[in-house]
Amino acid sequence: MITREEYNKALDIVEAYHKQLFIDSVSGNLRDLANTPVLKWDKFHECSARLRSALILADYYNKEYGRNYFIETIDRDSFRKIRNAGGKTWAEFVRLRGY
Repeated sequence: MITREEYNKALDIVEAYHKQLFIDSVSGNLRDLANTPVLKWDKFHECSARLRSALILADYYNKEYGRNYFIETIDRDSFRKIRNAGGKTWAEFVRLRGY
């Protein structure tokens, strides 16, 4: 029979293994692996300085506050919460993203 102590030790090993796997990823959350980080977006260098600034700030929010800004998951409401991201910036983002 497996004791509670052995079970907890096994869980610690599995958690350490998962942290090791996700060292270079955006986060340790499996749902986030299919999404594109804002700074690694292939059209990042095509956007205006205003949009680029908003995306850099969104990336900062990801790191500093644990938010989840990814190119595929940004909607109008979450985009407008980014400082200096207004209607023109949103229109440019939608045009470059394609939807």
